[in-house]
Amino acid sequence: MNREEMMVECAVKALQNKMAKNVVSLHVGAATIITDYFVLATGSNKSQMDAMIDGVQEEMRNAGYELRTREGQAQGGWVLLDYGDVVVHIFDNEMRDFYALDSTWRDVDKKTWTD
Repeated sequence: MNREEMMVECAVKALQNKMAKNVVSLHVGAATIITDYFVLATGSNKSQMDAMIDGVQEEMRNAGYELRTREGQAQGGWVLLDYGDVVVHIFDNEMRDFYALDSTWRDVDKKTWTD
């Protein structure tokens, strides 16, 4: 397993620990220079999204991965955590449907994570 895959697994574990819904990873590296992976997850409400954000940041920090940028707020329905090779997107249901990143990147390798 390479470093990027370990980062994805670390983020996914943190999201699953906070009961995130519809967790998927997209290997976008061949399609964009922005990053290698997107991790997408949905929270049911602002409180859960805040817990998911805190959980990802804590797990990634403990594993030695540095947060480069954080964009957005849970109250706005979408938060982006940029770790360079992996970008974590945490949405509420409405924003996940609106931005539809799952279908925008439908031609890349996708993994659906279950508990």
